[in-house]
Amino acid sequence: MASQLAQRMPLVSVVIPTYNCDRYIVQAIESVLSQTYSNSETIVVDDGSIDQTQRVLEPYFDRIRYVYQQNQGVSGARNRGIQEASGELVAFLDADDFFLPDKLADQVACFEAQPSLGMVSSGWYMVDEQGEEVIAEHKPWLGLPHLNLETWLLWRPVLPSALMLRRKWLETNKFDTRLRYAEDAELLIRLALMGCKSAWLEKLSLGYRKHSSSATSHQNVLKQAESFDAVYEDFFAQPDLPESVSKLEKSAYYNYLVWLGWRFYQTSQLAKMSEYLRRALLYSPYSTSATLANWVQSFSDYAFGSGEELNAHALSNLLGWKQLTNTVLTRKGPRVSVVIPAYNCAEYIAETIESVLNQTYHDYEIIVVDDGSTDATREVVKGYGDRLQYTYQQNQGAAAARNRGIRLARGELIAFLDGDDLFLPNKLAAQVACFDANPSVGMVKTGWQIIDQHGKFVSNVEPWHYAPKLDLAALVLYKVSRPSALMLHRDWCERANGFNTNFAIGEDLDFMLRLAQMGCEIAWIRQIHACYRQHSDSLMSSGSRLRTDMETVMDQFFERVDIPDSIHQLKAQERYQSLVWIAWRMYRDGCSEEMANCLEKSLNYTSLSPTETVLNWINLFTSASAEYGYELDVYSLINSADWQRVMSFAKCDRTLFPQRVFEK
Repeated sequence: MASQLAQRMPLVSVVIPTYNCDRYIVQAIESVLSQTYSNSETIVVDDGSIDQTQRVLEPYFDRIRYVYQQNQGVSGARNRGIQEASGELVAFLDADDFFLPDKLADQVACFEAQPSLGMVSSGWYMVDEQGEEVIAEHKPWLGLPHLNLETWLLWRPVLPSALMLRRKWLETNKFDTRLRYAEDAELLIRLALMGCKSAWLEKLSLGYRKHSSSATSHQNVLKQAESFDAVYEDFFAQPDLPESVSKLEKSAYYNYLVWLGWRFYQTSQLAKMSEYLRRALLYSPYSTSATLANWVQSFSDYAFGSGEELNAHALSNLLGWKQLTNTVLTRKGPRVSVVIPAYNCAEYIAETIESVLNQTYHDYEIIVVDDGSTDATREVVKGYGDRLQYTYQQNQGAAAARNRGIRLARGELIAFLDGDDLFLPNKLAAQVACFDANPSVGMVKTGWQIIDQHGKFVSNVEPWHYAPKLDLAALVLYKVSRPSALMLHRDWCERANGFNTNFAIGEDLDFMLRLAQMGCEIAWIRQIHACYRQHSDSLMSSGSRLRTDMETVMDQFFERVDIPDSIHQLKAQERYQSLVWIAWRMYRDGCSEEMANCLEKSLNYTSLSPTETVLNWINLFTSASAEYGYELDVYSLINSADWQRVMSFAKCDRTLFPQRVFEK
């Protein structure tokens, strides 16, 4: 009867990675063999031990499976155990920890009660090195009742020996062998993102041994910090993270940096403590005084969890803490956040950053979002140290990079600067002054200068001459949306939900159109304060997508039901002007057939006669060429085969022209 019952019970594989743990591993083995749940197998993966581990395990070889491998780290050892496992469920047990008798039975019962679960975690006792005296009790569910992705990201209540998982989740999701000190947190965050459902077993079911040679011992804290830095950077660098997850970035960074600050304090590495707390300050959701109070409270909580008591008086009298406190209390949040999206801008990014550092206005922060660069962008930016904030993400486009910068920004005002563009020295000062003088304004725009790839002057762009009032109609018709020339209130960024990442080109125009339609008041500063660098690698050089993306942006805009009739009536004019401008771009880029197609299509949207239309094309080509520093060869243009083809089309039977569509 007992054997039949065991057959119906799911097999549990207990994986014990071990490295030089001959002092403790017998207690770990005995704690598994003494479980009240009997349908289990025990797999010990010896990760290259050079002590007496194999000898002390020999008496158990008939009751365990012993696997030896060359040293690969705990991740490699756990992965080998998963590979060897036969069970439907896998429990991990570090060789210096031990299970309480009902641990497996209680966790299996959770899986049986909730078949959708992928993982169950329990609480634990922290015990002394002998495994006899309880130092602290950990009941994480009391403060973190929901064991979901947000909990794993923000608080990392991870202890491998407390876990049991369905093996199917581990078959294609192994521990990251590149990580030696944060591999468990990384795996659980990754599984949660994939939809692995987790739950608490609200019991203390094991003993976690605190001793000097444990994986998170004091001597390894720096490596631990480096591992967690990599985990969080890689996680938030992923494309297509749900918006609800992306919004957790600042809180996740703040919490883990404060925790590492505590770990450095705990190991008397006070310079590193200050470094990590200064970094945490960049992400703090609190005022400066509240941030300091939160650090002390957090240190006290972490001390309690380690079975210690924080001596707040001794902490406050440390020279390093006093210096840190003085820095924090005299530092206020920046007024302006300058967000720099960068992709393979190593050649230009230093000059871009220097143009911010050389501003006459100084109350700002710089946030560089590296959008998956494969050149030396990271190395160049990292050379600026703590004068800026650097973050990396997998390549997702300029819209996603700017949105990442907005989420990380602390400033009341946000200025954008593309990674190859420049600010002129008074740019920030002039725009901040405009905001101060006009409290109702939500965005301030300046003119800009076009420079070549070497930084030499090409031309000045002063759009206020043809768009004196920067309102919705002006944006529809003239599309004056150069990101490096604008500054706006942070709350408008949030109300607009950032840039639309579906657009590779035109995301800036879409952003400004949505803001204007929402009622954001935009003001001109009728001066040149930014430089747009024109070169072969710039985003706008990708003309093959320009027409499609710009038409999509405007199609979606005109499909909105909340735009006024007066704006709807601009549709034909907008289409005509856009098509002729794109035709010029195609001609400039050597795509004359595409130029002809755009011009032919523009005939559907003009109220001018064919002759007047052709003259208008030439005038627009001439003015666009002058603005971008080109000299138009009109003779060559009008004698080209594709231009002649358009002329033939324009002079065709006049009876076709009443069929032109004037869309309202």
